[in-house]
Amino acid sequence: MTLQFPALPNFTGYNAPMRTDCEILDLEVTGEIPAEIEGTWYRCGPDPRFAPKLGDDIYVNGDGVVSLFRFHRGRVEFRMRHVRTERFLAEREAGRALFGAYRNPFTDDPLVATVSGSSANTTAFFHAGRLFALKEDGLPYELDPDTLETRGTWDFKGRLTSKTVTAHPKIDPATGEWLLFGYEAGGLGSRDMVFGVVDKHGNLIREDWFEAPYTAMQHDFAVTQDYVIFMVFPTTADVERMREGGDHWVWERDKESWIGILPRHGSVDQLRWFKRPAAYSFHVGNAYNEGSMVYIDLCLSHRNAFPGIPDADGAPYNPEEAAPFLTRWSFDAQDPEQSFSSRQLSPIPGELPRVDGRVVAAKHRVIYYGGINPELPLNISGPIGPGSNLLVRVDVESGAVSALHLRDADSFQEPQLVPAADHEGYLLVVVDHHDRMLASVAILEAAHPEKGPVATIKLPIRLRDAFHGCWVASGASNGA
Repeated sequence: MTLQFPALPNFTGYNAPMRTDCEILDLEVTGEIPAEIEGTWYRCGPDPRFAPKLGDDIYVNGDGVVSLFRFHRGRVEFRMRHVRTERFLAEREAGRALFGAYRNPFTDDPLVATVSGSSANTTAFFHAGRLFALKEDGLPYELDPDTLETRGTWDFKGRLTSKTVTAHPKIDPATGEWLLFGYEAGGLGSRDMVFGVVDKHGNLIREDWFEAPYTAMQHDFAVTQDYVIFMVFPTTADVERMREGGDHWVWERDKESWIGILPRHGSVDQLRWFKRPAAYSFHVGNAYNEGSMVYIDLCLSHRNAFPGIPDADGAPYNPEEAAPFLTRWSFDAQDPEQSFSSRQLSPIPGELPRVDGRVVAAKHRVIYYGGINPELPLNISGPIGPGSNLLVRVDVESGAVSALHLRDADSFQEPQLVPAADHEGYLLVVVDHHDRMLASVAILEAAHPEKGPVATIKLPIRLRDAFHGCWVASGASNGA
């Protein structure tokens, strides 16, 4: 008997599972698509194929789905397909969910004791002509860039020994290198980490192992021209807790955060750790250095923003404490303890920061992100609860902040910049229309998103909230 999805927030309304692979050609367009937009926008997010094994689940535990919008001469086509992970195939064969609590193998069905539970549901990423679906608890899955069919896991032709690869890769536009890291690299609950470098041709040329101060959820990291920065915030894992049926992750506010500084072209013997008070950041907008001075712009909150990650002390989830604000960290890599400073860059809370891929690891001027104005209506969409009701642009040099709000029944997903040669470019963003249960794509002037769309692409379906994506210009062999 087929199980029904529970009537709970992560499985109803705009969060209701779609369970759909599809292709839609010649999407309807209102307005005119700018001629500079020629290429493919890839996106990745979770969508559960089966009702949860334990009766409820967190949003981020869904099966990976990759979609594309292909732009060509003012026309747009759309494709969407589930990633055929080991997990997906095993559950499809069984006709039911086999994996239990999020990243807790002790709650899984014995049928999948030797099957990878990674769902490849976080980031669509393009490098050296290859398309990947990434999630931080496993290896990349390679996909066909045109059909989105799954080709299989990718371990760089056997050169990668880490069990995990971050879902927040960095491409250095100066070198074409893919910089990556992995945590729990040695297996469940381990303190093992790796730092890796993939050359512009797709060859793994570096994999260095080291240990974190403790096992923590490290969703993102920061890269500059001369440094790599790892951020260990106190969302912690404990194998014994998992063995007893508990959560993989809990928030431990009494632990300190640890920041690791590695000279990018040095050895891990030169890695230095320094302490900061408990905090959390899921996402880094960008980072750069001027000599030994390091600057990191990140979305920072007082605790992990996910409601599904409990406090170790049993305290109830506090959304105000979990609200992230775009913040700049500055410190001298030679003396980080004494030189560290923190400054808020925007009064609007929000997440999913993006910069122009051409300035990654170098000095940037503008950051875009999805913001929340709590005084406006909030619509449930995605892993935190309310979706973004603002699209925000911050000029980090002048301090100017502008924001777009469309309708009270709309929310925004992650923005994607399409750069232009002679101006800031355009933003692509999926807009959720909660009253219509449909989606559209707004095309905005990146320099002035508050003016509203220059064109709108209509879809005859809704799109469950995705996480991260990438833009690949026509004829490009690499993504940004």
